[in-house]
Amino acid sequence: MSAASTYAEALFEAARDRDELEATLADLQGFVESLHENEELRLFFYSTQIPEAQKRRALDGLAESLQTSSRNFLKVLSDNDRTDILEDVVRNYEGLVGEHLGRMEVGMITAVELSEEELGRVRERLVQMLGGREVILENSVDPDILGGAVFRFGGRRVDGSVRGQLDGLRDKMLERGVV
Repeated sequence: MSAASTYAEALFEAARDRDELEATLADLQGFVESLHENEELRLFFYSTQIPEAQKRRALDGLAESLQTSSRNFLKVLSDNDRTDILEDVVRNYEGLVGEHLGRMEVGMITAVELSEEELGRVRERLVQMLGGREVILENSVDPDILGGAVFRFGGRRVDGSVRGQLDGLRDKMLERGVV
């Protein structure tokens, strides 16, 4: 188990006990976004040169409006010099919260942009296939797949693209010495 998943599970337990699961997720996603947008904040947060007491006081001020679980988590990460894994922890935590709430994030790549109606039909079909779980569908376009779709969910990849089928056919032909 990675350090990021260990921290994410500990955060999940603490936030669940306080009934702050989704609010903590929103806090931390906002904090990560702020780090991306503000270079000074990013340099401060990730710095290992700032004395622990000074950093802790600054984090108290920065995290004042955040949930207790969010504040405590950021302090623990800083105290343990593990700020470098913040984004990985947040990603893992997001997955734990989604799983707990019965949500499944599905990434879908298509060759062309789909209409809202088509996306709705795909989402409905995925809900059926995933046992009624709420599906959060993230769609992107890659014309190189030629047609069909590629899905990523729950650590799996399902390639139903024309490109994937052509590559599979080519591999079989090479295997059999046809080409």
